[in-house]
Amino acid sequence: MANSQGHVITNVDSLYEFSKMVRIPPHLSFGKHKGEAIADLANHSDEAGYIKWLLKQDSVDPRLSQACQQALGSV
Repeated sequence: MANSQGHVITNVDSLYEFSKMVRIPPHLSFGKHKGEAIADLANHSDEAGYIKWLLKQDSVDPRLSQACQQALGSV
């Protein structure tokens, strides 16, 4: 997987860094936008509101929250 994404794993440290990256979900796994890319939603003003609403929820997984914050920050 790492090689297909252009990452080279040469030692335990590089493996650890790659593992941190792949823990961040690129797509929503639930709700009305299930399967959609978080970055795509953040780029559409109508759907960015959904991501902002999601971030206000108490039960949001920390990694999903990080993905949403990163997506909104890149807009």
